[in-house]
Amino acid sequence: MSEHRVAADTLACVTEPLLRRLADYWLSRRAGRVMPARADIDPLDIPWALPHLYLVDCVSDAGPGADGGRWRYRYRVAGDEVEAVFRSHMGRSSARNTWLDDMLAPDTLKVVMDRWRPLPESGRIVHMQGMIYKTIDRYARGGRLLLPLADAAGGPVTGFVGATACDWVAEVPTRAAADITITYIPAAALA
Repeated sequence: MSEHRVAADTLACVTEPLLRRLADYWLSRRAGRVMPARADIDPLDIPWALPHLYLVDCVSDAGPGADGGRWRYRYRVAGDEVEAVFRSHMGRSSARNTWLDDMLAPDTLKVVMDRWRPLPESGRIVHMQGMIYKTIDRYARGGRLLLPLADAAGGPVTGFVGATACDWVAEVPTRAAADITITYIPAAALA
């Protein structure tokens, strides 16, 4: 599997219908700010996204995280599809109110933390496309979108709303099918 990281200044890379719709909703909730606050995300507005949705807190200097304590991530809300992945493939009863570093093996956690770091550090949207999950017996290809949230206008990132849209397959993917492209988009660049 190879990983490709690219920078963009638009959401054109977000082609999965569910993720594009969530991105458009997020844009509509900004109200002139770079990014909306968690309170601006109303589940009643987005029932179509709820099974795939997660709200995650980004906590700076929260103790012994995987990157030396700089960032920790706590799943606050996780939709039914997200919960199903954690139950069946990660041996957890729930992702809700759980720290990311309590969920993942250290080697996997390091990869995820590295991929997510531009979101809290510089307010970048993270879009991943390709093989987004690999479990013992299945693979998932599709997309994942992480959209930053800031509780104070112009303030630091305090969390993100995300969603995953994927198809699960049992066969080992070809080398090209195992690739992932990660696109980083500055929220401030979006009109």
